[in-house]
Amino acid sequence: MNVAGLLRVTLLTWVGSLFALLGLQRVFVEPLATLPATIAVFVVQVAPLLIVGPLALRGDAKGPLWVCLATLLYFTHGVWQWSDPATRTFGVFEVMFSLGAFANAWILLKVMPRAD
Repeated sequence: MNVAGLLRVTLLTWVGSLFALLGLQRVFVEPLATLPATIAVFVVQVAPLLIVGPLALRGDAKGPLWVCLATLLYFTHGVWQWSDPATRTFGVFEVMFSLGAFANAWILLKVMPRAD
């Protein structure tokens, strides 16, 4: 496996960790009054991940760039949760996973060949 392939697998692991963290928080820790409402909010929360996840598998540098941009949303959300004592643990993990995905996507951008 080449370096770019290994970085893609690692990037998808970070993105999957963010997806799982948001799912655990929405379904088990902070569910809404009804199940359809909980599922709707979860889908809206993870929509950027669902959009940029397949892009990260593409052979060009556009996918990792979009992952970098999408993880900024989750970093901001994690910092916001970090400030609340009730959700501090989830905020710390969300910041950690989003920074990991951002750094990994940035490294993948540097490794990928540029399309001229």
